[in-house]
Amino acid sequence: MDPIRSRTPSPALPPQTGPQSDGIQPSADRSVFMPAGSPLDGLPARPTMSRTRLPSPPAPLPAFSAGSFSDLLRQFDPSLLDTSLFDSVSAFGAPHTEAAPGEGDEVQSGLRAADDPQPTVHVAVTAARPPRAKPARRRRAAQTSDASPAAQVDLRTLGYSQQQQEKIKSKARSTVAQHHEALVGHGFTHAHIVELSKHPAALGTVAVKYQAMIAALPEATHEDVVGVGKQWSGARALEALLTVAGELRSPPLQLDTGQLFKIAKRGGVTAVEAVHAWRNALTGAPLNLTPEQVVAIASNNGGKLALETVQRLLPVLCQAPHDLTPEQVVAIASNGGGKLALETVQRLLPVLCQAPHCLTREQVVAIASNIGGKLALETVQALLPVLCQAPHDLTPEQVVAIASNNGGKQALETVQRLLPVLCQAHGLTPEQVVAIASNGGGKQALETVQRLLPVLCQAPHCLTPEQVVAIASNGGGKQALETVQRLLPV
Repeated sequence: MDPIRSRTPSPALPPQTGPQSDGIQPSADRSVFMPAGSPLDGLPARPTMSRTRLPSPPAPLPAFSAGSFSDLLRQFDPSLLDTSLFDSVSAFGAPHTEAAPGEGDEVQSGLRAADDPQPTVHVAVTAARPPRAKPARRRRAAQTSDASPAAQVDLRTLGYSQQQQEKIKSKARSTVAQHHEALVGHGFTHAHIVELSKHPAALGTVAVKYQAMIAALPEATHEDVVGVGKQWSGARALEALLTVAGELRSPPLQLDTGQLFKIAKRGGVTAVEAVHAWRNALTGAPLNLTPEQVVAIASNNGGKLALETVQRLLPVLCQAPHDLTPEQVVAIASNGGGKLALETVQRLLPVLCQAPHCLTREQVVAIASNIGGKLALETVQALLPVLCQAPHDLTPEQVVAIASNNGGKQALETVQRLLPVLCQAHGLTPEQVVAIASNGGGKQALETVQRLLPVLCQAPHCLTPEQVVAIASNGGGKQALETVQRLLPV
């Protein structure tokens, strides 16, 4: 039979790629009505379209060919088709004609495809996709697969004990196995290699460059190399030493091997590089630091920052109103909080040396030279007037003694809170409280005395308050008291 042709031919449109300015998307509220019992009942329902802009073209989807469409059409007898049917459809769907022109043409085009094969047509069909794995789950799976080969390395075949193997992280075991022979050939023991594995990158660095290190630093021991290599930046620190050792062993610093490794171990690669870069500035005017002073500053945890701050602030701190000596500045810079402590001394020293604090410069330096220098100085500024009045009645010297220990800030705040309680409810003197607070674990020691003193002074312990204070006043205050409580009866 002749193909059914449209009553209103529509102009052919050229194929378009990319986003369409007049895109088509399905509309749930628009449909073409088909009378019941129509010969087209067997056809699958076709989504109608409305002219609205699509946000972006869909990703490439499976092709729907004319041949497969033809197979669908063979499910009914084409001879049953009546052209009057389309007249009724057009009449009934007239309100929709403006919204979706050419719909009849598209249906008839599909029918023509049954007789005249056409090239494959891509139809936008939304296919259900399997759920994607969550990123965290994928990362864990990747990590597991990456770590599995290393975890399967049995280092006991290379002479490591089970205990030594357990100390080596699973991810580092393959690296240990890779460089074991070279490291043992350089004289490193299994214990040395276990320590080096804390920073796996150092294993390869030492294995490859050990001979060059010994040539540049002939006095270096295996322990020196391991001590630097196992730090978090150990491999880079060793390489930096290898690069600059010759110049640092020459004037103006003339550092020995022990000093170089001390800087590399405690200050890391940045400290080594800073000492090398600033060696002339640090030893020349106006700083005029000695090699020993440079090493003392550089070998603390904040080495590079401390060196940089000393260059900037030493001339200022040695003039009025601070009037510190270079030795005092170095003492402050050589503690763990070097940079912050120096900057806080610059800001607070004039304040702390005047009423109502009336501290001496030596006392300020003593406070600033402990690990918590900045916080301790700020807490002394805030609490010294309070602690020197009732009900605490401490002297400035006692406050300085508390602030000068490692737990300065927390110890001062705990004394402010607990001193009245310990003196009234437990019968201690202010001197005893100060002795407890002035040890390294000041805060915890004070809190443990408050809790355990009544217990330890009763059976079966039967200690005196003086004995409890003596125990609490040593470096391990809290743990020592708890151990006495547990083991003394035994």
